[in-house]
Amino acid sequence: MEGFQRRYRELKAMNAHVVGVSSDTWATQGAFAREIGVEFPLLSDWPSNRTIATFGVGRDDGPTAMRATFVFDAEGVLRTVIDDQGDMQAHPDGAFEAVKAIADAG
Repeated sequence: MEGFQRRYRELKAMNAHVVGVSSDTWATQGAFAREIGVEFPLLSDWPSNRTIATFGVGRDDGPTAMRATFVFDAEGVLRTVIDDQGDMQAHPDGAFEAVKAIADAG
């Protein structure tokens, strides 16, 4: 999330909407957002984990999600999935590149 916050203004300038989703409770998400100064919504999928299940990013070892970033175009078509589990900066950087490619194509 910190990487997305660092790139947030660039993404916003390209009319991208950034939303984080986690299996953490809304209270935990709110505290985390305040702690790192997140300017975009962080949503809680707790306790149902329906979003995690729908996107197929649940972990076998518990009610948490794998790190994954989904980039949709303005029509709601999924254009890019970033699922690098080791390099967290790959997510905001990859999302920026995907949004830029969509904007350049439009």
